[in-house]
Amino acid sequence: MAELLTDPDTFALLNTVAHVDELARLHFERGLTVQHKADGSPVTDADLACESALIDGIQGRFPGDSLCSEERGRVEPAGAISGWHWLVDPIDGTSALVEGLAHWGPTVARLDRTGRVRLAVTSLPRLRETWLLHDGTAWFGGNAPRSDGSAAAWRRLAPLAGREPPRVLYVPSGMHLGGRLSWPGKARCLGGTAAHLALVASGSAAAAFVGPSWQTWDVATGLALIDAVGGVARRVSDGAPLDLLAGGGAPFIAGNPEAVERLIATGAFHAT
Repeated sequence: MAELLTDPDTFALLNTVAHVDELARLHFERGLTVQHKADGSPVTDADLACESALIDGIQGRFPGDSLCSEERGRVEPAGAISGWHWLVDPIDGTSALVEGLAHWGPTVARLDRTGRVRLAVTSLPRLRETWLLHDGTAWFGGNAPRSDGSAAAWRRLAPLAGREPPRVLYVPSGMHLGGRLSWPGKARCLGGTAAHLALVASGSAAAAFVGPSWQTWDVATGLALIDAVGGVARRVSDGAPLDLLAGGGAPFIAGNPEAVERLIATGAFHAT
């Protein structure tokens, strides 16, 4: 990991996320102001403050990149366009944040001109845990490094294939409302899609089921982390590989290849 911290782009992004984590914790500890968007989902003052900090940090380091953020929408650079693009979710798992849970936080991904994720971070501020994707390699660590150069211990994530998957499956909070699940192990919801995918990449669960209406900023980093450790993502409807850029919000399963293929083949998810 030490060599990555000498890469200026990686170091700048990790420091931006570290700042956003501190900002999110501060808002959480002081108490949140909660509003509701047109679709009924919550948005807090922490979401908006963290979004501004993330966008400022990204634009300061990558002025030629465009970006798309959950709350602000598409933001084009003032100068020459580089062809690279960012997906930004200032706090994935806002409902979990409002409920006082722990699995929420920023998730950001930088895509190259072909649409491949090259640099990405998901962080859980309350747990002080961070996942990093850098040029196809996935890492896990504690707090992101500070400007003084200090860093938590980082470890490279191990491949998922070739080992017995856990008997845990992550599912959305509304799974009981829209379908039934056939799974011999435990089904858990921790509160955030980005957290579910990052934890699957770490090997803590066999797979994560992501229901309809997801957005690219919710899943880009998590899917890149899972891909980096040899995992797969498949559409529930037909078992085809998931195309992130096609969007559409089609339900999918991502994780350990053996577990995903078994879940698809056995029709583990059924609409009611």
